[in-house]
Amino acid sequence: MPNLTTGLFENAPVGGVRPSTMVSVNITNDGTTSQDVQIQGFFQSGTTKVLYVLELLVLAPGGVVLRNYFADFDAFEFQFVVSSEAVEVTVWGKDAAGNLTIAHRVVAQEVNPF
Repeated sequence: MPNLTTGLFENAPVGGVRPSTMVSVNITNDGTTSQDVQIQGFFQSGTTKVLYVLELLVLAPGGVVLRNYFADFDAFEFQFVVSSEAVEVTVWGKDAAGNLTIAHRVVAQEVNPF
């Protein structure tokens, strides 16, 4: 099972406004069989990562899932445990107006194994 991570995103306020307040996670299954995906979201509290998102889903062949999560933290990270390399994950931060945040984006080719 591949384990993937966005790495830790710094999200400290700039001029009193955080770059991202939400995170959009797009997951696709390009395979021919159903695949399991576990989504874990963490925020940093001091030196500790705190789990605040834990979701398990089954993605049908050719299926696509879009999830939106709260991300109004100084730092956050998302990890994914997928049952096949046919599963691709893309993550985008969004500001308070719902606009994509370039600083907090990870396309499928950039999600790191851990």
